[in-house]
Amino acid sequence: MSPQPQHSPRKRLQEAKRALYREAILDAAEREFAAHGYEQAKVTAIAKGAGVSLATLYGTFPKKHDVYRALQKDRLEQLMRDVGAQVLAAKDPFERLRGGIEGYLRFHMEHPDYLRGQLREGVPWGTTDQLRTPEQTQAWEAGRVMMMTAFEAGMDEGWFVRDDPELCARTATAMSQVRLSLWIDRDLDESPDAVARAAMQQLLRAFAEPAELAALLERL
Repeated sequence: MSPQPQHSPRKRLQEAKRALYREAILDAAEREFAAHGYEQAKVTAIAKGAGVSLATLYGTFPKKHDVYRALQKDRLEQLMRDVGAQVLAAKDPFERLRGGIEGYLRFHMEHPDYLRGQLREGVPWGTTDQLRTPEQTQAWEAGRVMMMTAFEAGMDEGWFVRDDPELCARTATAMSQVRLSLWIDRDLDESPDAVARAAMQQLLRAFAEPAELAALLERL
């Protein structure tokens, strides 16, 4: 069997340049979507922010929606990796729920422009109705299932009040959105640790069995 041909130095250089252009464009797009939202975002502003020509931008992403979708794909893949690692390391339903909530909050706080873009779009995080890309819908569905499973298992352990797990999952998601919105409104003045702890305290006060509340709060 003949050996596979090696990429030439020129080919490798071209691929490296494309990767750099792609990263610069997505970073600039994230800032533009944060400032103006998807509908009002200008491709010319994205190109200027990335330091590339319009021809280069369109050679990388033919349409504005392609830029938006690539940004969502990259960020959501990272989010799911971060949250997934915490959930997989959890030892019980409480730790799985905590890992999911805290991982979700910390990711958005580490990417404030991405968060601003989502908030500016007015996307209701409790539903998929206004999501623009399949990547967003898939990530939303994966998060919903993870939280439902954790809530249901916590109910079986007697830690959480017995209720509809999907209602609990969607309510917890809405609570996270409100907390992140407030964090943005307050000019990012709270640390991720403080926000994550407060979010879990609020969640436990809302969903824990009264007899289990003190013990669960002690675990934070």
